[in-house]
Amino acid sequence: MCFCAGTLIETATGPRAIETLRPGDRVRTLDHGLQPLRWIGRRDLDATALAAAPHLAPVRIRAEALGRGLPRHDLLVSPQHRILLRSAIAERMSGAREVLIGAKHLVGYPGITQMPPGAGPVSYLHLLFDRHEVVFANGAEAESLYTGAQALRSLTRAARAEIFELFPELRRPEAAPETARPLANGRIGRKLSLRHAKNHKPLVMAG
Repeated sequence: MCFCAGTLIETATGPRAIETLRPGDRVRTLDHGLQPLRWIGRRDLDATALAAAPHLAPVRIRAEALGRGLPRHDLLVSPQHRILLRSAIAERMSGAREVLIGAKHLVGYPGITQMPPGAGPVSYLHLLFDRHEVVFANGAEAESLYTGAQALRSLTRAARAEIFELFPELRRPEAAPETARPLANGRIGRKLSLRHAKNHKPLVMAG
């Protein structure tokens, strides 16, 4: 679950390129105002690595694909990264007006595509806070790194060691941190995307 280098993250001093952030910087969150960044991780994939694992190619969310002004500029995220959806359709289909859905499950909605592996090298960056948060990326609402077991397994051993040093409780197999919003599984995510597209409704409604 990560953003591509170049993503603008809302902070206490305004939008900043994600690769310039450092632990301790205060980042604007949807639920808890300004929160200190505890850890930032980075993974660089060159063209060869992407060709060998095309499923890791980033998802591009075009400007205003989610709704009016959302995102303000094209947003590139990893396929697993979850984006906040807010709509009456989401509430009817999932029981929650606001849900987090993996970007790969939104591919096919107008303006949302997965880039071809040959598009070039990519740098993915993770943002970690004291809790799972929703942050503002190019103006759109998207999750911070969720430290569930599956997500942690996707990180390098060195990255996990750094996180466990900060949050030793995550070493416990039964650790299940609370999520900022309900997480829609792939089946529900794809259905939500298709329903919004069929009804010509934005994925993010105001309020």
